[in-house]
Amino acid sequence: MIPFTAPALPDDLAPDQRAHWLRRQATARNTLEIQALTGTAANAETVALFQRYVRGEVTLAQAIAQVREQMAQEHQSYRQFLNRRNII
Repeated sequence: MIPFTAPALPDDLAPDQRAHWLRRQATARNTLEIQALTGTAANAETVALFQRYVRGEVTLAQAIAQVREQMAQEHQSYRQFLNRRNII
């Protein structure tokens, strides 16, 4: 598992923006920890997506959708690999 390092909290945030940043940071950390507990460790791409979420560049729903798409592609590639091995 790639450890989650949250982006640095900007100094110029208003108090309400600071609270949102910290909430997103906690949500990202918790989401990645739950993912790891289910046996699917986060890779660098997943960590980068959740860093973007903390910075407010994507929503949580967008980050999760992108992770799901990435995982689906990885599983499909693995299934194709297994199918080819069975043919040979």
